[in-house]
Amino acid sequence: MDPNQISKGSDALIQRLVSAMTVNGQIHAESVVSAMGCLAGYACQADVRSEFIVSGAASENDVFDVFSDKNGRHYYFGELTDRLLIGDGYSILAMLGTLKTAMPDIEDIMRFVSSSAGSESFGKVRSCAVGEDMCSYLKNLWQPMCALAIPYCEKSELHIVFGAALTKLILTLSKQGVDTKGAVRIAMESAVSMSRVDIGEI
Repeated sequence: MDPNQISKGSDALIQRLVSAMTVNGQIHAESVVSAMGCLAGYACQADVRSEFIVSGAASENDVFDVFSDKNGRHYYFGELTDRLLIGDGYSILAMLGTLKTAMPDIEDIMRFVSSSAGSESFGKVRSCAVGEDMCSYLKNLWQPMCALAIPYCEKSELHIVFGAALTKLILTLSKQGVDTKGAVRIAMESAVSMSRVDIGEI
């Protein structure tokens, strides 16, 4: 991992996302945090797929516990993804932990996402209004933002560059008066939720 490249990539991601989500010179903090959280979360699944499935090291069923809802949509759970989300080192949660704020109840978030998969509440941030639901953010933003991130990171480091961008974004917003703990909760709900989806089905 090249820290300088990760830093440059994270800055590029923030600039692109903030530009895309600025309306009449204003940015809605909770919406942009949710959007970046969605991207960081799906990047965890994408990195697992790249390292284990695309490489041929393992099959999808070896890597994920796959759940199908009544409409036939698939959700991907697994320890490998969870390590990148909430584990030690360069997980999304660990990077957010550098913000020196009280962390949200991550076990509650994990339970909520698991229990809401396939329901009307899945993909909607609790106790907060954002411009779009999580699936819409991911569907509209993943391809251009992933293409922007790839040159700045090595294989299986997408989650790191997106996690770094998410952390820097919240730090910047906190300096503008946004509640840091609340922003981290929104970020992690969005990240965990979108780490589970089949992007081809949204």
